[in-house]
Amino acid sequence: MDQWIIVLALFSVLLVLLYKWSVAKYDVLSERGVAHEKPWPLIGNIPIMGMFGRIPVLKQMIEMNLKYSGSPVYGMYVLRDSMFFIRDPELIKLIGIKEFDHFVNHHGMHNNMQESILSKSLISLRDGRWREMRNILTPAFTGSKMRIMYNLIQSCSEEGVLHIRELLELSKEATIDLEMKDYFTRFANDVIATVAFGLSINSFRRKDNEFFRIGQSLSKISAWSVVKAMLHALFPRLMKLLRIQVLDNEKIDYFSRLVNVTMKYRQEHKVIRPDMIHLLMEAKQQRLSDLRDQSKDAQYYSEFTDEDLLAQCLLFFFAGFEIISSSLCFLTHELCLNSEVQDKLYEEILSVHQELNGQPLTYDKLIKMQYLDMVVMEGLRKWPPAISTDRECCKDIDLCGESGQKMFSARKGDVIQIPIFSLHHDPENYEDPESFDPERFAEDRKDESRLFLPFGVGPRNCIGNRMALMEIKSIVYQLVLNFKLLPAENTTLDLLDDIRGHGLKPRNGFWLKFKSRQ
Repeated sequence: MDQWIIVLALFSVLLVLLYKWSVAKYDVLSERGVAHEKPWPLIGNIPIMGMFGRIPVLKQMIEMNLKYSGSPVYGMYVLRDSMFFIRDPELIKLIGIKEFDHFVNHHGMHNNMQESILSKSLISLRDGRWREMRNILTPAFTGSKMRIMYNLIQSCSEEGVLHIRELLELSKEATIDLEMKDYFTRFANDVIATVAFGLSINSFRRKDNEFFRIGQSLSKISAWSVVKAMLHALFPRLMKLLRIQVLDNEKIDYFSRLVNVTMKYRQEHKVIRPDMIHLLMEAKQQRLSDLRDQSKDAQYYSEFTDEDLLAQCLLFFFAGFEIISSSLCFLTHELCLNSEVQDKLYEEILSVHQELNGQPLTYDKLIKMQYLDMVVMEGLRKWPPAISTDRECCKDIDLCGESGQKMFSARKGDVIQIPIFSLHHDPENYEDPESFDPERFAEDRKDESRLFLPFGVGPRNCIGNRMALMEIKSIVYQLVLNFKLLPAENTTLDLLDDIRGHGLKPRNGFWLKFKSRQ
């Protein structure tokens, strides 16, 4: 009996110690005078039901942001750590641009990627090494380089249209219903394969190709992945000791082999192909040249290795595979529900098509289409590809507005969140934010938008935004030119309420009905 009492007492002491440890950091936001909700022990303010797909997370994010209307900053606890959410546009510009040197680094995935090849990717690098890599990669993403890669993307768009035409020909009806998440994931897969890995893959014909299958499994957010990410955040040393990683190394190795074999073949056979591997190999050669040129102080530069090159290819894969497919799903969903917008867009597209007189669409024609640009911008406004972005404060600073009044005191180690999705749906930033209105981005109304952050903000914004826009516009041009996009029987009418968890996908998928314009 005495033994059981001792065991019970020890267990009680452990529970008390665990509780004390779990709430030990929960006084930070109160001490800093930042508005927040009362946290739960260990999980903080994380909506656990949302993580497992039980509540509409995006809707909840909008409501949270509106709840603190009038406050430039609000806070929440993610597990044991405090985060500061910035909702004031002037403060966001201070953090992202004017005082960037105090907020150079991302924080979010640092622990989870520390032992992965992705720790060498642009999104994970920190301080001087990030600046170096950004400077190395920037020339690969200029307008002239995008023009070189345009034909590869255009070819994928044409294959996507051909696939729908074939389905319409096989159908006994004049229309077909398609689940667009699968369709656009295959399109994005083919673009990433050809642009970033030098492979020509038609995922519409070869439905179960290895590149697509492995890519899908890597990009899926499973319940176990969520648990591992949480454990990494709570117990980073233990997870490192146990060698438990969020990403599947075997599948990462598949892409590593692809890149290494491709580079070796091109070097041995002097093959030049207008894709990302070629541009990164050029960047590597330029860095080697700089290292030999002492007049450029190149002795202070780091080498650009094959691992660095692979890490960037993998980053482009993750960014392109999921983000592009989701953005296209949301945009075409809005077009099918807003027939007036689609009709006006079709008029512009048809006009350009007739000007071309049978010639293929060119990069220059594509980027000069004003209404297409407005439609895409509004799609990215209402459904930004990244729902938030983060920064980590590297040294204390008082952030003051133009009037000189202190708006927020950031301290070293603070994790700053910029809730892009919530800000794009805030009536303070956009009138009637839930409506789909491309006219917001007309030349005479551009000053109305206080905040537009689909690709982040400042020097650490998305380096591939030109490529993303080219990819989105290319396939939208082809689809609207050839088909009417109509609501299907399974089309969700209220996406905000129907999207549960962090998968950014309605429960029944993204359904559209296609009807040939001919």
